[in-house]
Amino acid sequence: MSTAFNISSSDIENGKAMAGISYFGILGFLIAMLTSRENRFVMFHAQQALIPTILVFIRFLPGTPFFVDSIAALAGFVLFIIGLINGFSGKVQPLPLLGELAYNFGICKPDSNTE
Repeated sequence: MSTAFNISSSDIENGKAMAGISYFGILGFLIAMLTSRENRFVMFHAQQALIPTILVFIRFLPGTPFFVDSIAALAGFVLFIIGLINGFSGKVQPLPLLGELAYNFGICKPDSNTE
């Protein structure tokens, strides 16, 4: 999949730490965006990191039923852990179930020239 996103092995190697950091909420996302905007590997993980962050914020919406809070918290935590592992280990792999949704954020799109 790294070829579909035109992510070089040097981007992966240089961006592992920042890709993992991008999963630490809004602050981690902003740090990754401000420090590694040119690194496609970091940008791939930054857009993926928005999904668990949004799920965690759902918990704090007033009037959200308890079961929705619980499901959002659990899903956000599981996706956070998977994202950390993928980011720090250098994997270019979307998060399960909701990772494809992250492409709609438009931060790092697949290269249109690849098959």
